[in-house]
Amino acid sequence: MTERAAIETLLQDAYQARVQGDLDKVMSHFHPECRFQLMGAPEMLSACSPHCGCDAVRDHMAGLIENFGFSAFEALGLIVEGDRAAYHWRADVTFLPTGKTQRFEALDILTFEDGKVRSLTQFTDTASVMQLAMA
Repeated sequence: MTERAAIETLLQDAYQARVQGDLDKVMSHFHPECRFQLMGAPEMLSACSPHCGCDAVRDHMAGLIENFGFSAFEALGLIVEGDRAAYHWRADVTFLPTGKTQRFEALDILTFEDGKVRSLTQFTDTASVMQLAMA
């Protein structure tokens, strides 16, 4: 999968599933040997540890979906080069246990294999994520 249109469609579908909180649909876009990492200091925020393999990524995504709702999702930019992409987006993120919401921007670096996301590395303001979750 190296065509921009195919990658763009996959990303639109995957992120829409995330906004809807649909774990099964989100995971349908991941390769069986996928990897996910939210970049940050794992000693400060355990969610920043790398998650390798479909089961580990699924468990992590389930926790994220259970605790963080997305709304007002907006794609800001996409760069595709071969089987790699950089996706810039923003959304209102609600910490569901408290209902507190904050606007976040993120940059996701992705690689694709066999038409699926093989690796997703996400960069966002993890200090603000931690504050949102502690409020």
